[in-house]
Amino acid sequence: MTIIRRERDFMQLTDFTQYTSGCFHGEPASCACACPFGLDVRGLMEKCNKGRWNAAWKAYRTAVVFPAVVAALCPAPCQGACQRAALGGAIDLPGVENAILRFAKRKAEGYNIPPRTQKVAVVGAGPAGLSLALNMALKKYPVTVFEQAEGWGGSLRGHEKFSEFDEDFRLQFSAVKEGFITFEFGREIADASELGDFEAVYFATGEGGWQAEGEGRFFAGGGLIGQELMDAIAMGPEASKAIEAFLMTGRPGAIELGKNAAHCGRTVPHPGVEAAAPVETESQEGAMAEAGRCLQCDCSQCMDSCEMLQLYRKNPHGIAREAYADSAAAPPIATQSLVRQTYSCTNCGKCADVCPENADLGSLFLLSRADRFRRGTGPKAFHDYWLREMDFATGPAAAALVPKEQEDCTFAFFPGCRLGMDNPEAVKSAYRFLLDKTGGDTGLILGCCGVPALWAGDEERFQRNLEQIRSDWAKMGRPTLVFACATCERSFAEHLPEISQVSLYELMAEAELTPQGGVYEEAAVFDPCAARSDSAMREAVRSMAQQAGTKLEELPEACRCCGYGGHIQIPNPALYRQLGENGANQSDKPYLVYCANCKEVFRTRGKDCRHILETYFGDSGEGVPTILEKRRNALALKQSLLKEYWDMDFSPETAVWDALELQLSDELQAKLEENLISLADLKETIWNAETGGDRLISDDGSCLASMVKPAVTYWVQYRPDEGGSENAYRIETAYSHRMRWRGAEEA
Repeated sequence: MTIIRRERDFMQLTDFTQYTSGCFHGEPASCACACPFGLDVRGLMEKCNKGRWNAAWKAYRTAVVFPAVVAALCPAPCQGACQRAALGGAIDLPGVENAILRFAKRKAEGYNIPPRTQKVAVVGAGPAGLSLALNMALKKYPVTVFEQAEGWGGSLRGHEKFSEFDEDFRLQFSAVKEGFITFEFGREIADASELGDFEAVYFATGEGGWQAEGEGRFFAGGGLIGQELMDAIAMGPEASKAIEAFLMTGRPGAIELGKNAAHCGRTVPHPGVEAAAPVETESQEGAMAEAGRCLQCDCSQCMDSCEMLQLYRKNPHGIAREAYADSAAAPPIATQSLVRQTYSCTNCGKCADVCPENADLGSLFLLSRADRFRRGTGPKAFHDYWLREMDFATGPAAAALVPKEQEDCTFAFFPGCRLGMDNPEAVKSAYRFLLDKTGGDTGLILGCCGVPALWAGDEERFQRNLEQIRSDWAKMGRPTLVFACATCERSFAEHLPEISQVSLYELMAEAELTPQGGVYEEAAVFDPCAARSDSAMREAVRSMAQQAGTKLEELPEACRCCGYGGHIQIPNPALYRQLGENGANQSDKPYLVYCANCKEVFRTRGKDCRHILETYFGDSGEGVPTILEKRRNALALKQSLLKEYWDMDFSPETAVWDALELQLSDELQAKLEENLISLADLKETIWNAETGGDRLISDDGSCLASMVKPAVTYWVQYRPDEGGSENAYRIETAYSHRMRWRGAEEA
């Protein structure tokens, strides 16, 4: 998934639609693509299934011009493209079409439009000529049809059903107002000079007939140009558009016959649909039942498989157009309509994976986020926490070192920012393993791959981080990076492809280590969404689990997002919880995970799960570290590694408010974690209030204070902890919001 960098300050529609251009949701089904008339088979079958025969007749007649002729003679290429064929047999479309003729009250309808003055001649009264003549006459162009025979029908005049066809012709032409159609039977046109009074001429003289050349007003169709019968009839409506364009502008319009034919083999899966045999269509009930076998084929795979798309009920084309419209909006004069959905995408890549045309909504939303960030129209609070965490991971917690007394290295371990925050001991054990495996030739890079900035739309910050990584990597001798995080590995593969990589789990699987931690007897492997395209990592984790003696169960849906991706927790907490619950409920077995974020999401929801590294290097204990504990873990990890392997002392910087001691209930702590409020933020708020800032004090001694940050305002209600030290406080409640608190001096 890639963000497109632009030199210009504005977006174009194609910037967004390029990601959904292949989507064929809402486009004609495969059967309609095969139909010469482009008949909306889905809509027609729906009407017939409901017994709406009159409505079905109107739709059928509008598409095929002469229903009786087409119902009797069409070779039904639609049946060859029917997706029911493999599930009980193709729909009997000819049978249903004939049922329409039997059960509908057939009547012809004209158009209430102003008359036209340009005269049109049609040479030949076969099906092709009649189709064009009818369409032009219904548009109220004066039409004259010349036919050397004594009646209409052309090649159909000798057919055994011609009486039915004749009746159909009469019915359809009955809708033409008097004066707009004239038939001159028994009149042979021997030379084009006889047609000088007509502004446009359509030659439909059949196979072996003649055609005048050299004038823009001459058009031809039917057997004269080698068309089969159905194409000849279908040519009428399309040719009428081209002729009308010529009469209005002097330039003929394009004739698009069978424009969707190339897509008649485009199919979609039909999970859960049972086979059903065809039904006789002689009775109304039978014809309705046969029409009901239609699968209403339409591609909705991305929408069916994504909880976010199901929530917002918008199709890919509509999303692309709305994202473009939002890019041009200028709040508060113009509003944006796609904000919440834009920031509710987890960027898991599933939409592109399941789409037969690789439509990529994840990249579309990333582009929209980047555009909003650049223009300053994106809600900063949605990603403020994550960007501060990234700054911490790439600042105080960062390091890039080759092995001691070496100038470069062959390998370097890049554990990612979250694993060390969750389980620093696992990172230390993994690094020790790599040193043993490579004979000490493994360096270390502590940092962040940058996806918090990518997901926030902060392109500049993301690129700066990439350049820093590239620089550190080059100084270390361009080593192969060893990843423990699928998200990091995916990000490097897409944005730093020059860096060779391998997963920690592949190396561990090769080593066949002895487990030193808890081993599940039975478990299911939960693959992170970022490992969707990394089969080597997925297989290595399974090999490790089986070597440990765990009997594995495969989940019904691999690589679904746990909800962490895209950092949707603040913009859409309900969807974030739903995704976590849906992921946890795929199996009642405990989960083996290899993503620290998946582990956090599932443990927060009470799901029994364990990181695969804990199976081999020892458990980290129950629960999930708090936000403050995660930062302490990361700093302690850096401090320990630098001392043990480089004999370097590292002392993290501290703030004056770090010395405060806070007491709060477990329920409030859980609420704060869910809303991404760190105890460090509360300590800073209280310190500012107690050392000269503003605060409200109630009669019972409870204090209320706020702290305004660039994107978020924090509030905390607290009181001194009477049983503790002078720096101890009891938190009664705390929350944050995006509103700005303005003092009197700012008003």
